[in-house]
Amino acid sequence: MVCLRKGILALVVIASLLVGAVAGFGGGYCKYVYVPKKQAMEMARKQEEELNKMVRHGEALEVKPEEITIKVEKGGGDIGQNVTARVNEYTTVQVGMGFVSRPGEKPDLTKWFKPGDKVDMLYRDGQALALHRELRPGEQAPQAPLPGPPAPQAQQQQGQKQ
Repeated sequence: MVCLRKGILALVVIASLLVGAVAGFGGGYCKYVYVPKKQAMEMARKQEEELNKMVRHGEALEVKPEEITIKVEKGGGDIGQNVTARVNEYTTVQVGMGFVSRPGEKPDLTKWFKPGDKVDMLYRDGQALALHRELRPGEQAPQAPLPGPPAPQAQQQQGQKQ
């Protein structure tokens, strides 16, 4: 009779240890794997929606050194409208697969874009964050800008901060 009780007691102890281990593993998995993964997927979805609202594809109508106007053909909420965007020293310009703008310098758009070019633009609040166009027929890929000293404008700003 005493042996039977010890066996039942041992079985109950082992079963409770197993249940505790499974519950701990499941809780840890949920807290440290499943929930963060679900949050990351939700954040990625929101960022993708925001990015899709910022993208514009269209034809360049007017190009000035610091401003470009395109007729939006797709992307964002401006389809069929003309959008004018200004550039700043943080705007990146890409022609084909190569970047042609130098960090910290305002790009001269008339050097890279002409009216009639198909332009892809990342646009927010009147600013062009990034501009891209494919190579024109017969055009060679542009050389990447050589790293050099910062633009005079950037040097002046650094001098003011110090």
